[in-house]
Amino acid sequence: MIIVDEVYQNVVYRLSAEEVKDLIVRLKIKKEDEIEGIKDKINKYEQKRRAEEAMYQSLSPIRKWFAGHPASHHTAVEYIVHVKDRFKRINSIKRDIQELDQVLLLLDNHPATEEIPLSPEIIREIKTIRGMEAL
Repeated sequence: MIIVDEVYQNVVYRLSAEEVKDLIVRLKIKKEDEIEGIKDKINKYEQKRRAEEAMYQSLSPIRKWFAGHPASHHTAVEYIVHVKDRFKRINSIKRDIQELDQVLLLLDNHPATEEIPLSPEIIREIKTIRGMEAL
């Protein structure tokens, strides 16, 4: 079985069906873990923002005036951009996971498949995994 770059149509790897399945499953698990890591970062950022707001609300009116509001326009925009970028990355990873699911479905339904076209992003991830195995 060969793995082919979907864009350039060049052969990247020649592997057995079991090796391909194992590689796809490991890559899928890695991507799911990456999504969880991103969600954790978003939650920590949100907790930090809530803690700053709670601290600000606990101040007396005079101290509030001197301290300035932590949820300034700049901070709010920074938060929106930060979270928006994180969610874009999550959506990108979910598309990759869908592609991997399609490959697993193809392998299950058509075990005689000889060629598996994958997107360049997935090929890059596979090369990274295979490179780490060689070390």
